[in-house]
Amino acid sequence: MKKHLALIALIAAPLLAGCGGSPSSDTGTPPPGSEQQNAAEPTVGTPFTADMGGGNVAKITIVTAQFVDTVSANQFAPKPKSGKFLQLDVLWETEKGKTSANPLYFNVKDAEGRKADMQLFGDGTLASGEVIAGDKARGFVNYDVAPGPVTVTVTNPGLQTVATVKITP
Repeated sequence: MKKHLALIALIAAPLLAGCGGSPSSDTGTPPPGSEQQNAAEPTVGTPFTADMGGGNVAKITIVTAQFVDTVSANQFAPKPKSGKFLQLDVLWETEKGKTSANPLYFNVKDAEGRKADMQLFGDGTLASGEVIAGDKARGFVNYDVAPGPVTVTVTNPGLQTVATVKITP
């Protein structure tokens, strides 16, 4: 019987040690790099890194975001149905591997959550194509949306969100 009690005490002692009254050293702040720590939300003019899958990494910058009346000098270009076009000036750089710059990786919703229509034709639009490490692509991505606060979502080729940028004019 003494052997059983000694064995129980030997097993229980380390388990109970963590339950004692000693103060915890937890400060409530998650350690750096933990999943609970939130990265700063990307903003216009500030580059952000995007995992495009397969070890390929892009650095994307929405250089400017402005509401404009037209996206083409062509006299036959369509007029915006919502009053203005949101024109995103996008700089796409590949940091690792090769990525594909693609205007279809960008989506815009207005303040009420309505998806804006992309305007595929315009002057200087971002061309869809492969960008190898160290290379850059730049161009406009245009949306027919009423002026006001919008949210831009950037996705990877698997359509997973890699960044969200809130724009308030």
